[in-house]
Amino acid sequence: MLNKHTLITLSKIRFNPVMIVKKWWRMKAIKKWLLLVGVIIVFFIAGNQISAAVNRGKPNLNKYQILAVTKQDMEKVITKEGTLRYSGVVDYPAPVSGIITDMWVQNGDEVQKGQNILQLQSTASPEEQADAWNQYASAKSAYEAAETGKMTNQMNLEAARQTVLTASQERQNMDDRFAIGDKTNPSVNRPNKTYTDNEIEAIKSAETQARSKFAVAEREFSTADVRIEAARAALNTSLWKYQLTKDATISAPVSGRIANLNLQKGEAVHAKDGMLFRIIHSDGLLVTLKASESEVLKYQVGQETVFSTSVYPEMKFKSHIVVVDTIGTEVKSDTSSTIEYLVKIKPDDVDKKFPSPLVVDTETVVERKSMTLAVPNGAVNYSSGKRTVTVVKNGKTQTKDVEIGIISDKNTEIVSGLSEGEMILVPKTKKL
Repeated sequence: MLNKHTLITLSKIRFNPVMIVKKWWRMKAIKKWLLLVGVIIVFFIAGNQISAAVNRGKPNLNKYQILAVTKQDMEKVITKEGTLRYSGVVDYPAPVSGIITDMWVQNGDEVQKGQNILQLQSTASPEEQADAWNQYASAKSAYEAAETGKMTNQMNLEAARQTVLTASQERQNMDDRFAIGDKTNPSVNRPNKTYTDNEIEAIKSAETQARSKFAVAEREFSTADVRIEAARAALNTSLWKYQLTKDATISAPVSGRIANLNLQKGEAVHAKDGMLFRIIHSDGLLVTLKASESEVLKYQVGQETVFSTSVYPEMKFKSHIVVVDTIGTEVKSDTSSTIEYLVKIKPDDVDKKFPSPLVVDTETVVERKSMTLAVPNGAVNYSSGKRTVTVVKNGKTQTKDVEIGIISDKNTEIVSGLSEGEMILVPKTKKL
């Protein structure tokens, strides 16, 4: 309790700024400045606390902007790098050795199948001719073996099919006996037979094995044509190489346009050169790209896409997907492995010329939605396994959980959690 004397003393105290300043000025230098710094810090902290209390829950408009949730059209676009190639190119292999004695065509000429291209005088030795013949004979034997293998695969497939039918019938006979929980059910039109536990397991196992063997046989038969085509290609190549060990007039194996014919009359050629020329027998172009496991299911045959190139940087060429792999290829590295799926894209009518192969950038719209709720990507936050958006209401902010859908390069679809017209907090983008 304050006594009367103390109250009278306090009542005589007056706040006199001039006196306070004079007393502060008379203080020693170090104390004077320490006191000033302390007063400034106290006022700064108090000011911040007062400002925080006043603005608690209010958005910081220096860092954020307030926008309304709206409905808009949304697209999910996958951007991938691909390779553009002509869809039909045939390479004519170079001979063991020889000299060009005559030429009748030039690069870019259109030729028909069987049309003479150039005259070759062979300089191959007898040993080289014999080696080329042996390669041709081996390729011919491999081709015949591939055709015989297909017939064997078909016989194995039919035998496996019959085994499955027999095993399935035996399993059905047994299952019918158990129709009313009785191993000797007499009411079914099946052979009257009882089954031991070992017989039951044996019948089930026999059916499982039969189906597995049928699956293997079916896969072997389905790939037989691929093996035959590979053997036929190897046979044709070996035949060409053998023919080129002798003097020959080389003709076009297919109709098309001559390319990469970089030879002159009198020039010597060798097997190390790789090829004499190429024929583009189709002006069709194909873009091939590699999709991941998560991407491949989004690609569909018939989807529209566009591609751009460094050759025509200002243009985008329309195209559509023609092939999507369902069986991937495992790609291994030193530390991990991934699965890649090939996607092939056919350009629409294109009146431009491209080098081949050519790296291109593709953009494919894999999903579209009309007039769906959406917010800028920056408005969506991820924390503790949840997606949230900060809503502004009556000048205050609050966090709402949301479910998202399509994410484009700018906006995110909101499936649930927000309503059209609600005001949300969005970070301001920095100007470059």
